[in-house]
Amino acid sequence: MNPRTTRTTALSIPLPAIGRRTLAVSFVIVAMLAALLALEWSNARSAQGQTACAPIDLGTLEAGPDSELTASGSWSTKDCDSRFRTDSDAHTYRFELGEGGRIRVNLTSADGDSYLYLMDEDGRRITYNDDSGAGLDARLERDLAPGVYMVEATTLGGRKRGPADFSLTVSRVTGCDPVHLGTLGPGVGLTASGSWSLDTCGSRFVVEHPAHGYLFEMPQDGRVLIDLMSENGDPVLSLVSLTEGLIAANDDGGERRNSRIERYLQAGTYLLEATTYLERDFQPLMSDFVLVVNLVDEQAKQERFLLKIEESRTPDVVVAGQPFPVDFRVGNLGGGSLAEVGGYALVYVVGPRVLEVGPRITAAEGRWESGVSYHTSAGTAGNNSVEIGHVRPFEVSFGSSGPTWLFVGAVTYNSLGEEVGFHGLWRNLTVLSGTPLDSVTVKVDDADYVVEAVADAEGLVTTSVSAAADPEAGVDPSVQAKAIYAAGVHSQVLDGIFEQPAIAALLRDGESAPAAVDGASSSALSSHFAGQYTSAVAASGLAEALAAEEALVPMEVEDIVTGIAQESSEQFVTLAESWSALQERVDSGDALSYEEAFEVHSQFAYAERVISPAVAAGEIVAAASNAELGWEDPQVLVIFRDLQQRASCGDTDEHLQDALEGAGVSNVEEQIRLAAEMRVASPITGLTLDAVLCAIAEADDENSLFLRGLAIAGNSEIQELFGYDQPSLEPTGPAPVRLRIIARLAEEGYIEHGVELASGHQILPTSRFLSLDTRTGSWRSSSDVEVAGVVLGRIQGRILQDGRAELSFVDATGEMISPDLRYLAADIPAGVWLRSGEISAMPEGAEE
Repeated sequence: MNPRTTRTTALSIPLPAIGRRTLAVSFVIVAMLAALLALEWSNARSAQGQTACAPIDLGTLEAGPDSELTASGSWSTKDCDSRFRTDSDAHTYRFELGEGGRIRVNLTSADGDSYLYLMDEDGRRITYNDDSGAGLDARLERDLAPGVYMVEATTLGGRKRGPADFSLTVSRVTGCDPVHLGTLGPGVGLTASGSWSLDTCGSRFVVEHPAHGYLFEMPQDGRVLIDLMSENGDPVLSLVSLTEGLIAANDDGGERRNSRIERYLQAGTYLLEATTYLERDFQPLMSDFVLVVNLVDEQAKQERFLLKIEESRTPDVVVAGQPFPVDFRVGNLGGGSLAEVGGYALVYVVGPRVLEVGPRITAAEGRWESGVSYHTSAGTAGNNSVEIGHVRPFEVSFGSSGPTWLFVGAVTYNSLGEEVGFHGLWRNLTVLSGTPLDSVTVKVDDADYVVEAVADAEGLVTTSVSAAADPEAGVDPSVQAKAIYAAGVHSQVLDGIFEQPAIAALLRDGESAPAAVDGASSSALSSHFAGQYTSAVAASGLAEALAAEEALVPMEVEDIVTGIAQESSEQFVTLAESWSALQERVDSGDALSYEEAFEVHSQFAYAERVISPAVAAGEIVAAASNAELGWEDPQVLVIFRDLQQRASCGDTDEHLQDALEGAGVSNVEEQIRLAAEMRVASPITGLTLDAVLCAIAEADDENSLFLRGLAIAGNSEIQELFGYDQPSLEPTGPAPVRLRIIARLAEEGYIEHGVELASGHQILPTSRFLSLDTRTGSWRSSSDVEVAGVVLGRIQGRILQDGRAELSFVDATGEMISPDLRYLAADIPAGVWLRSGEISAMPEGAEE
């Protein structure tokens, strides 16, 4: 599925007026195009600065269709110089046209790569061609006015390719006059069919492309639909008014690669050009096409189903590798319904290396009636739009940084699977290489550090860590990673924690209960929840009832859900009080410590992944108890289905078993059997377990994305903190690379830097200049340093207050390495490469 784009390039050519019933259109177009030749003329000069050989006179090309001028010769390695191509042999030929028309010049050679230039009588270049003939042969095709012209027959490879023979032919092209299709009227469609091949006439706009021309009459104003279709070609369609010139062009506006133009036209005569996106030499040997022209019944069109993307919304800035939502509103702005179409509709999102397609929305009564719109979030809601389960936001991510785009499209198919409607909206956004951070002061080992991560115009994020007491002092890599993590939690978690979607709906007032959380990993969260769950089950007495082979009472099963929800709500009150106090202290100037950052991160993960779905389940039970229709109440079903969306992650029984085993529960098999029976007695119980365990299962991926955004995911202490498996002692990837940072003062006043490997090989990254005017103390990063496609890392540099420059290296694992001899004096000589102490960097794919 691709968004529609217009790839054809066409000149807007004002054609003179023409009688409606005349078929002598070609003469008028020839005269007009000849008048435009001066637009492409340029003064000719010998590429070698020498005089080219005198032209050979071919004579006059007669007016008949069989008239032809020919010549043959050889390119040696010492004869005439080309006027335009350096060190190329050439022969120039002169011919005369007594009558204008479309002229074709063919230059063929079995051994050489032919190249043609067309000139006027004075040697001024009109146009040129390389490969428009068969294979490597050259071909020119042009509408020319009467007069004298010259062609230069030369080669692409020049004298270094050796001698070769050639043949030259100048002839008239017949059959290129537009074909008159007739008069278009209500109920009277016009059709044509044909083929594109190597010998087809060239386009009037891009002559290297094969084309056919057609005329049709519009006796009165009206909306016209024009389709150009081909099974194996790539059609391009142009619409020309004989009074206004080119008024429309389209490449892929129809189904698949077909072209479509729909436009309101005034009465008059119009020219259609049916051509291809590919030049003659790049398309199939022959491609068939069908052209269809119809009047549109505007009243009937207004009454048809018309699906459009009314609004799309994404963040303006995202981080590479981190998923983000794409919300939209899609509506039927036509007069009919999807049921009348009889097929189905799809919504999709596409971008560079991104393609996500939503579920089919099939035709059904009451679905997408006229004026009905569906939205995926409150932010994209319209005055009359609603939410339905089939229309959900997309979640996408980009793998690399820089400016990019997304296209949200809607397409409608009829019952035959034919595309009958298409619409979409573009959005531009910027992808950052990492998470940006405002200047934040944090505490690691009782010392304050200032952390900042700044993005440049291309999305490249440079992170710096400096000691608050001495900004120019070196910072240990382990301390750097901890400081960056604490700053990330400060900015991404603690700030605005109560506005997070899963947290905002939870009540912050009421009774409180202890909430001791050991970590943010899935194992820590699942163990904590498993203990809470087994305690609630043990207190319920349901295990004893099951052992006595008694049927479980649904209300007693639901009491477990209610109890867990109540306890979770009380735990959240405790967490909310803790977060509020911490926010007040940090706002007053205290630095968030590394230990506090991990604690609040763990608490937030528990609230988001355990408390939120557990409380939601309790609210569903309460709503069903209070509703007149109980579990069949429509509002209860809506919130029940919403929880179902959060509970679809595969085999949750396996998740439950892992959680129970991780918590050290002894009777795991009995608990699994009881959970299955509870699920049968009251589905909300199983749904609660599924929702919580599914949310927990996503924790490690979320943590990994968080740390990767901060470029500290490879730090061993951080890995251990989040329960990641420690790397094997035996390296399985690329080995560490020994290198030195090299730098010199460039004449322009910049410090240029790169790296030098132990072998002496030097590598200069694309972005490698540090301005001396950079804000003092602010780190700036180079682009990636690569060896044979493997990323080693990036160089970082900053200017100190005393005028010196400091250099460091961030390897592919995200570790910042400060080498010995890392400072450059303020008065270093220009142009001399200086070297840091040697360091060992971990490349992409390496394991410590």
